[in-house]
Amino acid sequence: MRTLLNDQLALLEQTGLSCRLQEADQGNRTLFLFSHPKAGKKKEGLPRFLGIAVAEYLLSVNEPNFIRHIIKKQFRYRDPEDSREIERYTFDLLNDSESEEPVCRRRKDRMARQVAQYLTQHRSVAVDGFFRFRMKRYRNGLVKLVEHAIDEYLLDQEYREFIELLRYFVSVQEPKLNLVHVLHTGRRQFRLLDEEGEPLRTKELDESVQELMEQPFSHEDLIVSTLLTIAPEQVVLHTQNREENVIRTLEQVFETRISVCDGCSGCQPHFRRRGEGTTPKG
Repeated sequence: MRTLLNDQLALLEQTGLSCRLQEADQGNRTLFLFSHPKAGKKKEGLPRFLGIAVAEYLLSVNEPNFIRHIIKKQFRYRDPEDSREIERYTFDLLNDSESEEPVCRRRKDRMARQVAQYLTQHRSVAVDGFFRFRMKRYRNGLVKLVEHAIDEYLLDQEYREFIELLRYFVSVQEPKLNLVHVLHTGRRQFRLLDEEGEPLRTKELDESVQELMEQPFSHEDLIVSTLLTIAPEQVVLHTQNREENVIRTLEQVFETRISVCDGCSGCQPHFRRRGEGTTPKG
């Protein structure tokens, strides 16, 4: 807090308002006292600068501490590794939510204005009390955000465990084909080709794969399930969108067995015309 206040006072001096900062101890508290002799009307800018310092302190000290408290006390996460991961997820969500807001509405600016408004009507502010009692709506929002972060964390944990299971399944399967091309022709649309670039024929697939193809899976599930059952020695994935979930799943499951093509001579015409053109040959 001392550093933040001094930084703001240095900026304040550039506006022509010189203030003096003193400290005093009162029990287990530290008091920061400001005096601004002969400030005149210029002192009206002081609450704004102090509001910025207090807001930065709230975000760097009170907010992280409160988030850790929620994780540990309210949601009963005591394992340090789990707590750190949930805290990281929470701040990722905070940053994502801020990126969608106009600059003037970001939480530091809102806090700074709230503190400044308070200081225009009061001669002092207890920072911890202000966070606890004057920012209840914001604190309640943080509780909901931590709850959301925990949901995201648990889902990701389940996903990682699922990927590990699929990797094991691939490792113990006997490969049924040497090479399979996966042509990602559009969102949720795929074609499976053999090493000659021809569509896989039913007779090349065993009965278990045929049964999978007759089940009401989503196209993504069908592709993953079919490749798991075939367990090819090598998979060449032709795609122009590596960010789709199923693409990332395939890359994580097949690891060193999979290579990604983002536009070879065989699939470029197909990407341009979405369904027409030649098929990959290698």
